[in-house]
Amino acid sequence: YNDLMEANKEPIPRDLYYGLMNEGELTILFADTGIGKSIFAYQMAEHISQTAQVPYLDLELSKKQFEKRYSNDYREHYQFNSNFLRVEFQRPFFVPDGVSYDDYFMQSLVSAIDGTGAKIVIVDNMTRLISGDTDKAQSAKPLMDKLNNLKFEKGLTLLLLEHNKKTDPHRPIQLTDLQGSKMRTNFADAIFSIGRNSFDPNQRYVVQLKCRTDEAIYNRENVSVYAVVKENSLLHFKYNKSCAEVELVKEQTEGDIEDR
Repeated sequence: YNDLMEANKEPIPRDLYYGLMNEGELTILFADTGIGKSIFAYQMAEHISQTAQVPYLDLELSKKQFEKRYSNDYREHYQFNSNFLRVEFQRPFFVPDGVSYDDYFMQSLVSAIDGTGAKIVIVDNMTRLISGDTDKAQSAKPLMDKLNNLKFEKGLTLLLLEHNKKTDPHRPIQLTDLQGSKMRTNFADAIFSIGRNSFDPNQRYVVQLKCRTDEAIYNRENVSVYAVVKENSLLHFKYNKSCAEVELVKEQTEGDIEDR
């Protein structure tokens, strides 16, 4: 009862993006390469930036790749909100003596956060930061430990993007598809993923796989389906409909098996 009364004195965490990301939590978005993780995460960052500063650590796109995505053939550039802060981190040829790569990265990240005073940070993506086999817990755990500690020390909200394992496209997405899934699942407060509509290559869907704060809105019976479009120089996911995940997953035929 005392814990409940103490909690009641604290502010209620804000829903930062339509039930997918809550204030004060560590959220993981994972999906296959080329499916649009970064597009969706940029969309989330732009939405959140309407009310808060959001440093977006982009380890995927070069400046020109970023420009191409958010312009009309390098003209008529999309105007992001001034609270949206795109940050790049170049892998150094060397790190200072006596400092591990993880520590060097964390020092750089803390410096960027302290310089802005931001409380919401997006890292795209974790696979780029971890050397070796990212599916092994020992490869990823030290950095995840540091990020989780940083979340508590500075009261941060974190969104981490991850690649998934090679999976069978003919079945629903599982938590075990996340690289290093067991360890990462323990760290994360919330996890969601993006899948392809097997019947329409231009469509994607979003499904929640873990949610500590509340019941998942976008569960297997109610995934959100989107088309990936560019409008007014903004590349984004445009909502289409909601449906059950099984309606979007194509069953494997004998022909598919022969092709494989």
